[in-house]
Amino acid sequence: MDEKRKATETSSPIQKVQSGGWRRILGKKWIFPAMYMGIAAIILAGVMWYQNSKDFSNNTGVPQKATPEVTQPQQVAEVKQNEPSAVPVSVSDKPLAWPAKADETEKVMGFYDDTSDKKEQEAALIQYDNSYWPNTGIAIASKDKKSFEVMAAAAGKIVKAERDPMLGYQVEIEHKNGLSTVYASLEDAKVKVGDTVDQGTILGMAGRNVFEKALGIHLHFEVHKNGETVPPEQYLLKKEDTPSAK
Repeated sequence: MDEKRKATETSSPIQKVQSGGWRRILGKKWIFPAMYMGIAAIILAGVMWYQNSKDFSNNTGVPQKATPEVTQPQQVAEVKQNEPSAVPVSVSDKPLAWPAKADETEKVMGFYDDTSDKKEQEAALIQYDNSYWPNTGIAIASKDKKSFEVMAAAAGKIVKAERDPMLGYQVEIEHKNGLSTVYASLEDAKVKVGDTVDQGTILGMAGRNVFEKALGIHLHFEVHKNGETVPPEQYLLKKEDTPSAK
């Protein structure tokens, strides 16, 4: 019987592990280094997987907790809150004074405005040489029909002072912010090109001219903005608000 069992065990393809087999395996010198290397490989793979998943979450727009060093935007906001608010510069949209003594003069012809009604447009037409011409300024005359002093509407520099055969003496003053004023139909000019004048400086005396003969003694007053003729009332103070009236 023993011989038969021995023969069977020897010829079987599956060999029975004898008692003490694990001890023999663990007793091998290479088994523990191999186990350590396997465990280390598993740990390293886990670390790499965690790092890659963290980087991926950062690249997908997931909000990350701000670190204490990221305080510059807060500091800038605090500085801006502590800064005094900017105060807008107040610039009068009517910086020009009435160019004569307000209590002694009046407007006798207005500016020709394409947007005004027909009656106002007709009143702003100048008749000359059998034709009608739109008035590019306003005409100011004294209440007693006599000559009067013409004054600078604002401080500035004289850029023209000459006699025109149609409009009489003309004076042009260049002001700030692209404004300039023209004074025509003057009997004379008391300033010259290059002079600087203050508001209220006397420029000359009102007189007559050929082009606006029907108006008699008067001042032809124009306002230009950036070289374009504009309605003087846009920048001209009312007579009662002009310094010469006070």
